[in-house]
Amino acid sequence: MSFNECSNILSSMSFNGDKQRNFFNYAYYKIAQNTKNRFVEKNSDSIDIILDKQPCIKVVPIYQEIDKETLNIKNEIEQAIDIISSSEFKYVYFIYPKNNKFDKHIQVKVPQLEENDSEYMIKLIPYSLKRLSKSNKCSVANKE
Repeated sequence: MSFNECSNILSSMSFNGDKQRNFFNYAYYKIAQNTKNRFVEKNSDSIDIILDKQPCIKVVPIYQEIDKETLNIKNEIEQAIDIISSSEFKYVYFIYPKNNKFDKHIQVKVPQLEENDSEYMIKLIPYSLKRLSKSNKCSVANKE
């Protein structure tokens, strides 16, 4: 699925056309469906996954086209360092719409965090909108 296809689908989700908010809500809906052995909480700009015996995960949905060959993630790295350094969240996942140029997870190492010998994980994750695409096609077909 191309980024433009993702954009069209997310635009059609609500009347306000706010693709970032629609992507965020879709990600929350998908993540919150699985609550086995975890608690999921929605914040203004992140989704928190609280686990019993593992480090907590902060998921930050970002509606932006990303290309694995030309990553520009300085702001995300700064945000992740701040989260990891000042909270209980040691895993920070940034999720972006999956596209032809970004189709595999990328783990990011940060020297500043490596020096502290802390357990942390920063990942860039392509998030598939296939389920949304299928349901959107069904709702369009039902309207016709």
